[in-house]
Amino acid sequence: MAAVSVIFPVFFLLFLGGHARRRAWISHEQNEGAKRIALDILFPFLIYQVMVETNLEKGVFLEIIFLIFIWMLVYFLGGQLSKLLPRDFQEIAPFLCLTCEGGAVALPLYISVVGKSYTANLIPFDIAGILINFIFVPLILMNKSIGERKLLPFARKIFTSSFILAVLFGVFMNASGLHQVLMQNAGLKAVFDNTMETLTVPIGSLILFSLGYSMRLHKGFLASLFTLAGIRLLFCGSIILLFFLLFKEQMQNRIFSFGVILYFLCPTGFPVPLQIKGLLQKEKQEEFVSAFISLFLLIALAAYALLVLFYPIV
Repeated sequence: MAAVSVIFPVFFLLFLGGHARRRAWISHEQNEGAKRIALDILFPFLIYQVMVETNLEKGVFLEIIFLIFIWMLVYFLGGQLSKLLPRDFQEIAPFLCLTCEGGAVALPLYISVVGKSYTANLIPFDIAGILINFIFVPLILMNKSIGERKLLPFARKIFTSSFILAVLFGVFMNASGLHQVLMQNAGLKAVFDNTMETLTVPIGSLILFSLGYSMRLHKGFLASLFTLAGIRLLFCGSIILLFFLLFKEQMQNRIFSFGVILYFLCPTGFPVPLQIKGLLQKEKQEEFVSAFISLFLLIALAAYALLVLFYPIV
């Protein structure tokens, strides 16, 4: 019954989102607006909060550096394996093998099991994904002549991203000790804690509802979808295995290893399709991207249910 109490709210919100689409309670544009509120406005505050409250230990930076290297390797290997797909999908497939902010799925699912106090376990993965998506991916696209080639607009785009700003300000406030000094004032600490609580509580519900609204598969792409899903599962399974080999001490903690397994079985993330929009020249390419994210959402939900049932964290 304990597992059901964890799983049911997640699936109910997904059902509610899908039902809202079928009944036309909200439009596609309204759903996109809700998604942007959660990801572009509220989620960076959560990143900032975790960055200022996390002990910036050596292990955290090692995880980030490791994942940056791995995601770049995944992109280039994905480019080779994508030749197994139809020509229309070969160029976009390597980008869909990457993960940014856990596909907006990992965090709400993880928090539903372990609580918000363990959010910091996933943030290094998010930081690596954010750096890949907002620096590495734009560089690749510039090389493909998609978008602006000039350095100044490129740098402006990076350093005005809400995700990047949240990381930079969070690291500065933490490393400089300024946040700790300010939090010594009980009044300021209460204001900060209550403000962050108000900003971050709606994130999980908004994301899950939006995911339920967007989730749909296109039967015409099933063979290509399953081929690319197999490629991505190969990469993500390898990353999980490498975590067990390289970060043995952390992975002995079930709460941490639960997060690792769940995170790398989650979808690619909404920022990735937005970044590669210039590559999507045909409607069926856009439909393929949407269908692939939906398929991996189902994979993530299946993994989540199995982990809750058969991988107890206590």
